[in-house]
Amino acid sequence: MSEQLKVEFTKRIVALQERVDSIHGDFAEGRAADWSEQAGERENDEVLNALEAEAKIEIQQLSNAINRIETGTYGVCSECGENIAEARLKVQPAATKCIHCAD
Repeated sequence: MSEQLKVEFTKRIVALQERVDSIHGDFAEGRAADWSEQAGERENDEVLNALEAEAKIEIQQLSNAINRIETGTYGVCSECGENIAEARLKVQPAATKCIHCAD
């Protein structure tokens, strides 16, 4: 089970890194000469920056989850030491706290 999770998390990390690389490619294309187009591009840049930030956070969380799998602490609440419910891990695979401690 833990090896399967590591594979799933690694695949997700690769997909997220590809997204970040794609965002960097969009930024590298440069700006249009037209002022109105530039305004639209700036708005797009804000969205791309937010998507990139979210992807990087998820990459870090999944990397940390892989480390916890390797050390045998995955699924254990970092706060109280109890097991994190499977349902919570399905929804938030990188969770570090049980539902009670996360509040």
